[in-house]
Amino acid sequence: MSDKINIVKLTSAEISALWTTYMNDSVANCLLTHFIETNTDPEIDSVLTSIQKIVNKHMDRIAELFQKENIVIPEAFKVEKHVIPKAPKLFSDVFYIQSAYQMCRFGISSHSTFFASSAREDIRFMFKDFIDDASQLYNDTVDKLQQKGIFVRMPFMTYPTKIDFVKKENFLTGWLGRKRSLLSIEVTHLITNAYQNEIGRAICIGFSQVAQEQVLREYFSRGKQLSKHILSSIRDVLEECDIPFPNIWDQSVNGSTTAPFSDQLMLYIIGILSNLGMMTYGAGLSATMRRDISAMYGSFITKTGAYGEDGMALMIEKGWMEQPPQFIDHEKLAKGK
Repeated sequence: MSDKINIVKLTSAEISALWTTYMNDSVANCLLTHFIETNTDPEIDSVLTSIQKIVNKHMDRIAELFQKENIVIPEAFKVEKHVIPKAPKLFSDVFYIQSAYQMCRFGISSHSTFFASSAREDIRFMFKDFIDDASQLYNDTVDKLQQKGIFVRMPFMTYPTKIDFVKKENFLTGWLGRKRSLLSIEVTHLITNAYQNEIGRAICIGFSQVAQEQVLREYFSRGKQLSKHILSSIRDVLEECDIPFPNIWDQSVNGSTTAPFSDQLMLYIIGILSNLGMMTYGAGLSATMRRDISAMYGSFITKTGAYGEDGMALMIEKGWMEQPPQFIDHEKLAKGK
């Protein structure tokens, strides 16, 4: 790497990428700590411990860089503060490995986005390393899921055997009359969104059982209902085209009413899932060519956005929301505020 990096300041994009990665990894570290402590499947344990090791390595690299650049290290979520030791198991072992799979997928996606928005050479090298780590963990996790027979594949389809072109404008319709069959890319996004909502539904059920404050129990229960609505809507679209809805896993949530995590961490996790949901709905919206499905995604974005905003309001009300890096408000400074 070039020595020029020593005199080039980090850009706002690089700072936000590093800050967000540190925050997300701190959340993953807390989740993995409880998963590893309560997991009873030795085959899954190796995957969870490998991911936790990489998560901590990434956090250490970012913290070291922040110290070098004189940037404050985020408070984030420390295990000793936000994970309750020896708490009863809240989720199943299968849920643990499926969650690990989602962590790896999200890591590849977010690190790739941050890599593409970085200019400084050392930051590009760092995110390239993070992508490589997440990719290897993804491969290991998929291999383990397949070995255990619980990997959920996308539906198979007939191979295209000839080139064809769309001949009628009703290719775009979907409101009235007979709808065209779904495109492979549309099915991919629908099932990806179903998969994520199944995880969100399970997490909301578990958190609603164990949250200390009643207002949070009610908020998590509302999230469960939202996920059920989205899952039902996606199921209807798939079944209408005779595409099987994936049976994702077994009963994921145990009967514990003792919280393994702090209320603050649980609320933040739901915020992450809400943001991730809107991102994947947006991706699905951009890829669909049927107006009824586009409208469905628009509804998902609106409802999830409102739900996420209410969660953020709760975070702010309770003084739990750590402020992301922000540009100086010069007008405010000029007024002496």
